[in-house]
Amino acid sequence: MRYSEHYTVDRSDREAIIKAIGLGKIAKQCRVDRGHRNGAEVHIITTTAIILVFNARTKKLITKLIARPNQIKRYYPEGTAPQFLLDLAYEHTKLHYNKI
Repeated sequence: MRYSEHYTVDRSDREAIIKAIGLGKIAKQCRVDRGHRNGAEVHIITTTAIILVFNARTKKLITKLIARPNQIKRYYPEGTAPQFLLDLAYEHTKLHYNKI
């Protein structure tokens, strides 16, 4: 996997938690274009409520996030976010995993 310079800046604590949680499998993938100077992104939501963010053009990993419930909901605008993902994200939030 290729990493962006942004990603390689001290992420060891978050990486350790993500490794313990596990990446799981792909639950949903979305192209996100927020008008960033480096272009669009691809966001991958996994079955363990981890979000992987890649640059769509370079395919480099930008960051990994431990999702909060509202983040999960935003990827399902039709209001059909899987309950198991919301539950996992809520548990991660209770454990303060996503503050790292």
